[in-house]
Amino acid sequence: MIDFSKRLASLKERRQGSRERAIYDSMDSHSADFSVARGRDIRKAEPFELLNETAGVKYSIGAMAPVDTKSTNVSISEGNRVADSLINSLNAQSENLTKRLQGSVALDIHIKGHSDVDMLIIVNNPVIIELPKVPPSYYSPSTDPRSLINIAKEVRSKSEKTLPINFPKTDIDISGNKSIAMSGGSLSRKVDIVPAIWYDSREYQRTNQNHDRGIKIYHKKNHEFILNYPFKHIKLVHERDSIYSGNLKCCIRLIKNMVADMPEYKKSIAKKLTSYDLAAIGYHMNEELRVPSYMRLGLVEKIRAHLELLSISSEYRESLRVPDGSRVIFDESEKVSALKILHKEFSDLAKSIYSELAPYKTIYDSAIIMKKHVW
Repeated sequence: MIDFSKRLASLKERRQGSRERAIYDSMDSHSADFSVARGRDIRKAEPFELLNETAGVKYSIGAMAPVDTKSTNVSISEGNRVADSLINSLNAQSENLTKRLQGSVALDIHIKGHSDVDMLIIVNNPVIIELPKVPPSYYSPSTDPRSLINIAKEVRSKSEKTLPINFPKTDIDISGNKSIAMSGGSLSRKVDIVPAIWYDSREYQRTNQNHDRGIKIYHKKNHEFILNYPFKHIKLVHERDSIYSGNLKCCIRLIKNMVADMPEYKKSIAKKLTSYDLAAIGYHMNEELRVPSYMRLGLVEKIRAHLELLSISSEYRESLRVPDGSRVIFDESEKVSALKILHKEFSDLAKSIYSELAPYKTIYDSAIIMKKHVW
């Protein structure tokens, strides 16, 4: 059985930070020492904590909820601040760059109050054009004598040198192949800087819609590009979530919180499924996402059943692609092992909630969870 008291404490700490941190951030050290010793908690109670429900229901509903909007806005603001500072410096060094937010924060499916922020630093000109061009074509030949890959390499190299100057007290890790990781110092959030170049797909050339525009991220070690369509992914997930009244993002957050709360020996395997993969798994739940907001607890059973189908049907599993269609979800055998663990965790979650709601029944009945109203 799941220890929901422990899960609720872990969930609150992820969303709002530790009790001690909240206290020391809000008062002088003497008062803080006293408050900590007295066991005081100044963190605000969230709506899921005030529910007149069992601990398992509170955990599930809370794990589906978005983190506080103010905290999310701080994350976005910090990402923009770092990106703007870097772009201003590099533009003064004859580069031509712009920024974009990508990742979980951009989709509001992050599960931490102090969430990391992914900022793309994109070369504006020249761009990579998918051939053959779609007529009429308005592209002009590049005047930059450098190859596209070397332009990206120089942007990466200049970023590694410039960021320590602009943020001298910040810890800057340049070992990552796709991103530069920043934390501490003047930053209130971790920020990842991801150098890239625009990739104008044939679809983008036809539509001129930003969501059809790709990027090629620079891989430092291999000195190569990796193609992504983050804006199409964001658009498609937003649209499907809207169709199902916010339930898709609720499912994604719940799955991510379940992974975060796993013991390390399980988590190390489960994390083979990336946040991007988990969003794709939820995306393909389709009509299973259609439940009223007051019956969202039923999504626990819907997810469990969907993961079971994925686990037992290799034909179905292998047919599923990420929302933008660029690859299959389960493109590595390790992800199937991760799926098995995730399915087992959701089976345990559903049965643990069932035991709370129907303590005198011994045979699991999904209808108990599916029909439960939470106001």
